[in-house]
Amino acid sequence: MKKLTLKRLYNTTFKELYWKLLTTPDKMDVKDYEVLLSLGTYFVGRENEHIRKLGYRLFLLYSKHTKDYKPLYELSLNKGLIPISQFIYENMRYGEDFGNLHTEINTAVNKEYKVGDQYKTVGQSELHEAVMACRHSSYIVVAPTSYGKTELILSFLDTSKYQNICIVTPTKSLLAQTKKRILNHIGTRKIITQPEMYSEGESNIIAVLTQERLLRLLQNNPNLKFDILVIDEAHNLLDKFSKSSSRSILLASVIIICHTRNDHLSCRYLTPFLSSKDSIILKYIAEQPEWFTVSETMKSEMFYVHDLDDSTFGVLDQFSGDKEKIIYKEKKRIYSKDAEIVIDYADKKNIIYLNTPKKIESFANELTSNLGISMNDKIKKAVSDLREFIHEDYELANNLERGVIYHHGSVPEFVRYYIENLYSYVPEIRYIIANSTLLEGVNIPATKMFILDPKRGNGNLKSSDFKNLIGRVCRFGDIFNPETGSLDYLLPEIHIIKGRYCSKNFNVLKFFKSRHVLAENEDDIKDEIFNPLLKNHMQIDKDVIEQAEVMLENFSDDNILTEKTVATPKSLIGRLCFQNNVRIFDVLLVEEKLNAQLAGMQQAHKLENVFSLMKSLFFDYIAEDENSSNNIKRLKEQRAQQFYMMLINWRMSGKTLKEMITQIVAYWNRLNKQQSKFVYVGNWGDKTRGTNSHQKYWTDIGEKSNQEKVNLAIVRLKEEFDFIDNEIIKYIEILYSLELIEEKLYLKLKYGTSNKDKIALLNCGISNTLTNILFDKYKEFYEVNTLNNEVSFKKKLIETMESNGENGILISELSINLPVN
Repeated sequence: MKKLTLKRLYNTTFKELYWKLLTTPDKMDVKDYEVLLSLGTYFVGRENEHIRKLGYRLFLLYSKHTKDYKPLYELSLNKGLIPISQFIYENMRYGEDFGNLHTEINTAVNKEYKVGDQYKTVGQSELHEAVMACRHSSYIVVAPTSYGKTELILSFLDTSKYQNICIVTPTKSLLAQTKKRILNHIGTRKIITQPEMYSEGESNIIAVLTQERLLRLLQNNPNLKFDILVIDEAHNLLDKFSKSSSRSILLASVIIICHTRNDHLSCRYLTPFLSSKDSIILKYIAEQPEWFTVSETMKSEMFYVHDLDDSTFGVLDQFSGDKEKIIYKEKKRIYSKDAEIVIDYADKKNIIYLNTPKKIESFANELTSNLGISMNDKIKKAVSDLREFIHEDYELANNLERGVIYHHGSVPEFVRYYIENLYSYVPEIRYIIANSTLLEGVNIPATKMFILDPKRGNGNLKSSDFKNLIGRVCRFGDIFNPETGSLDYLLPEIHIIKGRYCSKNFNVLKFFKSRHVLAENEDDIKDEIFNPLLKNHMQIDKDVIEQAEVMLENFSDDNILTEKTVATPKSLIGRLCFQNNVRIFDVLLVEEKLNAQLAGMQQAHKLENVFSLMKSLFFDYIAEDENSSNNIKRLKEQRAQQFYMMLINWRMSGKTLKEMITQIVAYWNRLNKQQSKFVYVGNWGDKTRGTNSHQKYWTDIGEKSNQEKVNLAIVRLKEEFDFIDNEIIKYIEILYSLELIEEKLYLKLKYGTSNKDKIALLNCGISNTLTNILFDKYKEFYEVNTLNNEVSFKKKLIETMESNGENGILISELSINLPVN
């Protein structure tokens, strides 16, 4: 007997019946459902993985449309999907309607899989047990998004109380979220989130750091060793290394340095997708990680396609054994705008994905113009907080009035954290519009997703990006919530809209195929390994490989490449350039000139002197072919240097964000007509500058309304201060290491203050504005130990701030540093 395959299956009458279920379930009769349920029962026992998944999907669709959950109850018990069977038993009257001795026994057995207030699947429990049994080794855990990786990290802390542990997160947003979860789990305890928080000789430390911050910590403390290194979102190791992106090299380097310092390091790689453990094996270390992966499936995505140009609406059959994959359905109505589709198909909580911040804010305005005001007391307070703290004309506040928020890298971080919490706990806030900031583990409730622009950067979302993105909806906590959960969420709806924000030549079927969504090519997924510090990399450019090795060897003084000849700098300034990841010129080519420049230089005592030193030592040598950032090139210009001096002066003088916004708008208004024509605004631009430029990084600020200027000032200030902290500070660090900046000035440049107590607060991740308020008004509610670089907050601090009517954004920001009672 020939094995059943999808191709053979779709040559039978199954196809017609299944497509009827997908497109017109209201026309299904009892006989149809009986046939499909019988087939589903047969399919789930087959060897072919895709046939099994299709069978499971039939059970889910049957339950959704008939509200008969008895078959799904039996299947979930047999397959070890305990959360499903227990949810049916407890929340859907199954025990009352069908309870007997067997169901009572099943319920008693299920209790063994309960951890806290959640039930785990058999696969989750087995994974956890296997990982815990392997606690001294390095290993890779590949498990779907929402599969409990956070709980795994917390368990590492419980079982390794007397070891140094570092959790490496890819973004600052995820860093704050991870820190908060750890605090909630272990209570008040110092968690290192900045290199400066570590005191030499400390033991049993917990650190949560990005790879950049970890590198700085290792550089500053050559004797520091970690016992456990947790790499969250470890698939980022595979990313391409280029002039514009070196984060994968930084991540690989810190892992290699940690292994070099401790032969017994347990490195734990956590990722939602990886095809082979060989993909993540690093050069220069003798590490053979164990491999744990999960094949268990609980969710089965439903993909819908809307095309505004030809007014079509279809559902993808990713299991189809035919050439035809998209089955077209009757539309609710003819749509002319993306927002109309989103509103018509929206659920309680919705994520709308767009590629760029500019598109995000544009669509937010389009969406809110089609919605009525949805205000309750919490939203009113939040709108008031945003307008008071940021600006009266802040567009985000206007959107919030209608239950819409947006989330991207140019929204101030403390505002992002505030609105994430609002969205999570206020039912009337139904829409969050975001870009790839959501990809790296930011966990928020959502039950539907709308993708209006399937790009990330200049190209389409990679297969891993796409799967990570769609994993953000219908997380287990949403599905099995006893009050708001629904088993319908086991079939998450992903709507892709080809409209105003999507490329006109976008081919949705080609996109699905290349993202490995279709069952017929799902098995073709291969890891694309572009990081030259990985053993099985695909990089063929020898110069790129050499650059990566030079960076690795010169990031620290650990002498990693002892058996390989690698170019190293001969001067202190050359070494410092490498250690600070300076890439605006070839360090080895210019270090002799830089070293010669040092001879006649005097220590800087003013900001103007600092910029003069940076210009002579660094900015004048920016390579002509440097294309990683227009901001970098602009540092050659006196006007750009003056602009950044102005911003740094503002921070040193303690200006609030609202005051800075007002001054930026006033600065723009003072420009003469010619100057206002080419104001640099980066990716928010709409004009090119110069005959050879193709990038729209400039705008005519004189053509903007006051409200447009305000909102442009908000995003630009965030981006410019990020540029100062991520780029300009590198050169200030080098000058300080060369004793060319006095300490007091250095601290003011880096932190905005030289006060040690304030610096300790800032190193907790608290903004300058909140730091100043705490320092001026709430000193009795926190203690600073400058010897150990530690701040401890009293529990009554938040309560006191609330009773004093402090802005909710500040209280939300402070809550990151306090555990939930």
